[in-house]
Amino acid sequence: MTKIRNIGLIFLLSSAIIYGSALISAAVYSQVVIEEGWSKRYGIFGTALREVGTFPITIAISLGIVGLFLIMKSVRHT
Repeated sequence: MTKIRNIGLIFLLSSAIIYGSALISAAVYSQVVIEEGWSKRYGIFGTALREVGTFPITIAISLGIVGLFLIMKSVRHT
C-alpha cells in the first residue's frame, strides 16, 4: 500500500505544479491581453486564462482527484 500512496502523492504534486504553471502563465499573459483587448464578461485574468487554455487546468484537476483517491485508498487499507 505504500507504493499506491507514493503514486498518489506524485499525482498530487504533479497536479499542483501544472496548476501553478497555468496560473503563472495566465498572469504573465494578462499584460498582453491588456494591450490587445479583453472580454468584459471574464475580466482581464479570466480572458488570459481562457486564451492560455483550460486543458492544463483540466489535467491538473484530474490528476489531483486521482491522487487524492489513491491516497485515501492506501490509508483505508492500512
